[in-house]
Amino acid sequence: MPKVLENVITGAVADPKAHTVTVTWANGATTINRFDHLVGRGIFAAFTDPAFFARVKVGERGRSLEWPGEIDFCADALWFETHPADAPQPPQRPDDPATQHAAL
Repeated sequence: MPKVLENVITGAVADPKAHTVTVTWANGATTINRFDHLVGRGIFAAFTDPAFFARVKVGERGRSLEWPGEIDFCADALWFETHPADAPQPPQRPDDPATQHAAL
């Protein structure tokens, strides 16, 4: 199970039509990360342009995916999104009783 800061991206291939990026990892794994839920929202408006979306690149030391305009995604977040069981802490939902605190 990769830990935080051990997730290193070695390759990235965008599919602008599906708004996905196939990510190759230093550990030999391959994932398909989806970005379709972001297309057209705020700074991600540029993702509507297929040529722009195709400009994805691997960031410095393989620690992120990057697009022009300072759009980037952390390698750890991308890994844990596709491997939630590996996450140091499971994602918490706002309606999860474990995350709610009683008022004193």
